[in-house]
Amino acid sequence: MTPAVPLYLQNGSAERMDLDAAKRLRIERKDHPTRLIPLHQVSRIVCSDNLEISTRALMACMQSGVPVAIVDAKGKNLGWCIGTRRRETSMRELLVHALDDIEWDERYQNWWNLQWAAVVAQTLLLCGVSSTPAAKNAPRVALCNAHLMKHRVSGAEHVDALAVMAQNELAAKLAYEASDPQLLAWQRPGLNLIEDLGSLVGIHAHIDVQHAQTLPHVENLTRWSVNMYEKHTSHWQQRLGQVIFSFEQFLRANWL
Repeated sequence: MTPAVPLYLQNGSAERMDLDAAKRLRIERKDHPTRLIPLHQVSRIVCSDNLEISTRALMACMQSGVPVAIVDAKGKNLGWCIGTRRRETSMRELLVHALDDIEWDERYQNWWNLQWAAVVAQTLLLCGVSSTPAAKNAPRVALCNAHLMKHRVSGAEHVDALAVMAQNELAAKLAYEASDPQLLAWQRPGLNLIEDLGSLVGIHAHIDVQHAQTLPHVENLTRWSVNMYEKHTSHWQQRLGQVIFSFEQFLRANWL
């Protein structure tokens, strides 16, 4: 999606701004062709005090969260028409607003705890491990014990190898969606969404390890993990998609 950009209509040929039926700003200019600009492509408008603005154009800007600043001939700000806050649509826009909220830490931690509990419960179930309080409090220990009983090795290295592959793919997908690495890891003190969300995905690796026919020696771990990941690629895509979807829904529920 093309990012919205400011529209400057001061000290120019613009005489009138209206809105057409397709929600495009119609900019009528003296001695120049009329410009049609889709409203969703505009982040804010700066215009001169002699620009004639139709009521419907101004109301559309306010309803869409596009601020209109009116300035005089010297560029001095005369006033603003703010309207409602713009409704963010992309993950990047949602994250920018969410990370500025003083309630982010509490809301995010509550959401993450619920997601972690759900993923742990599902993984324990699919690995045939009883969902006892001890297992839910220390799932890696309980799951590695299950691997030890089946494969005679804890499988910790195998789990980590698969988890890293999934986490790297998740990081790439998140970076594409957010289009700004700082939003994912450094925007706030202690923030590391790549690591946090990666841990939600990575625990699924226990399922593949538990149901593997055999586990290789550590020196063959790299080749095994690549083959195993590719073999179960449809499952991993589903797991990655579920985490990203859940996170985006969390953002939309709280900050849209």
